[in-house]
Amino acid sequence: MSLNQKRCLITGASTGIGRAVAIDLAARGCELFLLARREEKLQELSSELKNSHPQIKITLIVADVTSKDLPKLLLEKTQGHLDILINNAGLALGRDKVETSNLDDWDQMINTNITANFRVAHTVVPWMLKNGGGDILNLCSVAGHLTYPGGAIYCATKHAVSAFTKSLREETCGKNLRVMQISPGMVNTDFSQVRFRGDKTAADAVYSNMTPLTPQDISRMMIFMLEQPRHVVIDEIITMPQDQGSPTTVHRRQF
Repeated sequence: MSLNQKRCLITGASTGIGRAVAIDLAARGCELFLLARREEKLQELSSELKNSHPQIKITLIVADVTSKDLPKLLLEKTQGHLDILINNAGLALGRDKVETSNLDDWDQMINTNITANFRVAHTVVPWMLKNGGGDILNLCSVAGHLTYPGGAIYCATKHAVSAFTKSLREETCGKNLRVMQISPGMVNTDFSQVRFRGDKTAADAVYSNMTPLTPQDISRMMIFMLEQPRHVVIDEIITMPQDQGSPTTVHRRQF
């Protein structure tokens, strides 16, 4: 299926997987609505995309995905017309066990990974149904299927995303709305730097002596899902690097 001129909203678009999929969708002629908090990062991405694809239409939405005013802002920016939603924004904070973890971190993960994700879908689904269909692609995680010590809240949020995606898929079955999710394992983005609050040494150790996935790897799979014929729904892709067998099983080379 051609993605040319499809109108696509990407949350968390300024870095990592969101940035990578924006680049790939721009190459396919999509009109992009790029949402993130950091305006300077969005401006850099917009300039890069327009240099490569001068005809592309890009609308920047500088906002926190957790803002209660976001639905109103999205309507203003998109005029209630979207073909694709890439629900990408999310984060993990800390690796503390439940009894020592920070409740503020809980709130931020729940508000970002669950509430904001669900709210954006709640906003967009009626538009897509009114306009005859669309695609929603949620970024989940292997943590939405498996668990690990020190990840209780993050894992719980991604389990919630998985359940929400499957329920929405059932609710909209037969309405030309494809609801899908991709669940990666270890991907080398700023995810770990955020989790460890900018501690680059701790973040780099996550990927030491192994080969993680890249944002481009995930984007390539997302594009594959979106370019299928309309009657084909790739409900989910679960993907991990070859060096990862589970959240807690990672092969690290000895030098």
